[in-house]
Amino acid sequence: MKFKNNISRMVLISALISPMAAGAQQAPNEEVDVITVTATKTERNVFQTPTAVAVLDRQEIEEFIPLSYADVLEGVPGLAIQGGARRIAEEPSIRGFSDQQLVLRLDGARQNFDLSHRGRFFVDPDLIKRVEVIRGSASSLYGSGAIGGVLSLESKGAKDLLRDDQDIGARARAGYQSNGKEYFASAGVFGQTGKLDMLANFVYRETTEDLIDGSDNPIVDTQDKIINGHTKIGFEPSEFQRFEINLDFYEGNGLNPTASDDVSSPTTVVDRDTSELNLRGNYSYNDPDNNVVDFKAVFHYGDVDVKEDRIFDEREDRSSFTSYGIDMHNTSRIEATDGATLAFTYGFEYFLDEQSGTRNGEDRIEFPDASREFIAGYAQLELDLMDGLVSIIPGIRYDHFKLDSRSVFEDRSESDVTPRVSVGVNPTDSLYLWGSYSEAFRAPTLTELYNDGIHFSVPNGFGPGTLVQNEFEPTPLLNAEEAVSWEAGFRFRKTDVFEDGDSFAVSGNYFDTDVENFVDTVVTYVDPIKPPMFVPPFGPMTFFGTTQNVNSQAKIDGFEGDIRYDSERFSIGVSGFTANGRNPITDEGLSSIAPDSVTVRISANFADQRLRVGARATATAAQENVPEDSVTTEGYQTVDVFASWSPSEGPFENTQFSLATDNLFDEDYSIHPTVIRQPGRSFKFSVSHQF
Repeated sequence: MKFKNNISRMVLISALISPMAAGAQQAPNEEVDVITVTATKTERNVFQTPTAVAVLDRQEIEEFIPLSYADVLEGVPGLAIQGGARRIAEEPSIRGFSDQQLVLRLDGARQNFDLSHRGRFFVDPDLIKRVEVIRGSASSLYGSGAIGGVLSLESKGAKDLLRDDQDIGARARAGYQSNGKEYFASAGVFGQTGKLDMLANFVYRETTEDLIDGSDNPIVDTQDKIINGHTKIGFEPSEFQRFEINLDFYEGNGLNPTASDDVSSPTTVVDRDTSELNLRGNYSYNDPDNNVVDFKAVFHYGDVDVKEDRIFDEREDRSSFTSYGIDMHNTSRIEATDGATLAFTYGFEYFLDEQSGTRNGEDRIEFPDASREFIAGYAQLELDLMDGLVSIIPGIRYDHFKLDSRSVFEDRSESDVTPRVSVGVNPTDSLYLWGSYSEAFRAPTLTELYNDGIHFSVPNGFGPGTLVQNEFEPTPLLNAEEAVSWEAGFRFRKTDVFEDGDSFAVSGNYFDTDVENFVDTVVTYVDPIKPPMFVPPFGPMTFFGTTQNVNSQAKIDGFEGDIRYDSERFSIGVSGFTANGRNPITDEGLSSIAPDSVTVRISANFADQRLRVGARATATAAQENVPEDSVTTEGYQTVDVFASWSPSEGPFENTQFSLATDNLFDEDYSIHPTVIRQPGRSFKFSVSHQF
């Protein structure tokens, strides 16, 4: 009954917004093709790209006043942000693949941080101008970890904020949300002179009270404080060259459980400080008259340090993760006769990840000293025939990697080759059909291979006077995951449907992925080999269990779809996702698969008043197709609304006022497979001014 009520609310919001849109003024509209760079590492029209790709621009990122990446990315088919409500635990999931099964890139640089339950995002959404999401295997270009896809973030720079008549400017933004009483401030200065441009921006967030879920219960230990700085310096020595340096720092503090995406208990809460320093350098050369050289290179260095002081026994854990590397590639183009064009992209990538940890000053076997090193070469051909009627894009990559435990385990050195071929057909301007075959792999992470020591302890786990103690078992021989994927999709678009300049688009794609050596975590609460024992002299009866990673098999198939109508006055979009994940040997479901979901987005634009309003409603099914004793989640429905106003003249010219409400109807829910509840209703506002 609750589902039906919330669907009725979604329809009601649509009905309220639609007549408002009909009365808005229409401004001139020019159709602009959306471009993707991540899908092929070359600029390509999304409509004619034989890959499942989504692109979010700055307006879509900012309109709901995002406090986290769950706010930014909700509604992208096949994509979910797991780990909330604590921001420090947020991790992306695509088609049931999560954590290190996805490649995360910032300004083209890999972000490889890997420490279970501690998240992967260390840049505030306010600093991001563009997001590209590649759904599906992409190892032929991006190597290990791209089994599920690629999430690419692009940060803001001075050129993104300066107005046409400006050489120097500043921007200030402040905001507040009622749930958790969070305060937000962002301030930046930017400018350009001659061949040089620069942006420096500082962001501060603090949640001063624990968040409240939809049943008015506190989500314990969700207070946090975040400081984030971003500097981008660009230098263009000539018309076709650009050097760019990005330097970011992140500092987060909060009282959280050891597993940040889990419920709290007095024995698991730590005072956590997370700090990151991230340096990225980019170089590009692109002369439109030079078909031989279109060169891009990025180098990156990242260092993440996590300090955790457990409250109840003052245990001190220190974790350090360092990553650095370089990725460079060039594209050469040939314009042949008879409407055929060819683009050949070839490149090289190297990166090294290192980790170390201590507990109370001693080496910590739960996060042991270890490293992994990758060196790779890749090539891709884009062949467009008959003036773009047919596109054939084959690609291949070779990766060689070395795993070093720096302990009693032997080093490992392996290699993998991952091919991909995509074909697209564009029979009319309105229709595009595509299909692809790809192979992908993921080398096991350092923690999956070498974790040791105590995982968790549960006092009175089997009744008074008992203790359940679970320990990691290292699995240094764990095999790399290997995936084979087939996909097929279509896109249809039409302009001038109801009025001049409007557009209608629909797309859908089916995917089928088989994974050999799928890494599954098995938790055994009572080890049948190690009998329980008393801890002398009067300790509890202790039962010993294990946590170990094992290779298994997985099969994931499903469908993603998106429908969108846009005019200068009104926009509506519907996106949906369904997937079935299972172990083909046991026929059990997989614990990581997101539930079926549909998201509706509606917005109205009043150009004369410079007012924009909209709503977003998401409904998901329950997820119960999981292995025995795994987390199940109920279905839920949420509705978010927003309004933004930018006066065109007067004292508030160049000022934007924004209002939003998250979870309008106070739904009580959790995002699969996370057990922690999500925040209930929250009122948000922000005001920004550009000088």
